[in-house]
Amino acid sequence: MSSEPDLPDNLLCKKTQAAESNKNAILEVLKKELSTNVTVLEIGSGTGQHAATFCSCLPTIAWIPSDLNSDSFESITSWKKVVSAENMESPRLIDAASPNWNIGNVNRISAIVAINVIHISSFDVTLGILNGANKYLDKGGVLYFYGPFFQNNAEPTESNKVFDQYLRNQNKYWGIRTLDEIEVLARDRGLHLDKTIEMPKNNLSVIFQKN
Repeated sequence: MSSEPDLPDNLLCKKTQAAESNKNAILEVLKKELSTNVTVLEIGSGTGQHAATFCSCLPTIAWIPSDLNSDSFESITSWKKVVSAENMESPRLIDAASPNWNIGNVNRISAIVAINVIHISSFDVTLGILNGANKYLDKGGVLYFYGPFFQNNAEPTESNKVFDQYLRNQNKYWGIRTLDEIEVLARDRGLHLDKTIEMPKNNLSVIFQKN
């Protein structure tokens, strides 16, 4: 049986093909890596598809969606209504590159999730997420990245090289990040690389843990 919930069509619920194709693979990782009764902050929720899927399948987890663009909130809240996700909070307006995040009245954050975010934003956003993890995560908390990465000890796939060039043509500040560089920066911010998991289409799940 598929783990994907039955999500009816709703014109206010926006969809991207990327989220549709990767949400179940990511869900299987989060099922293993996240404890129950934890609070998760998602950076860059976009359409809200991931939040809706994860809240439906992980009902003991409190999920806080966020986005830099408030125009995304209508779709996020529409998904919340469609799946009746009582464990999904209202979306927050968060600029991840900012030193202070608008997380509201939240006592603790157990995990921060950023899916397909850091390669389509400036490197200030990557640094901001690492800084935010250091500032807001509980000890032992998880920082989860999903997306394509380059690694110093691995020859990049041809498709990722082409994708990286495509991104840089779109915006000179975008591009696939090098995991080794992020690991060094994370270590300086009290985070250690716990594991990497190979995902479909040359993507990785990258899991850091707060020291």
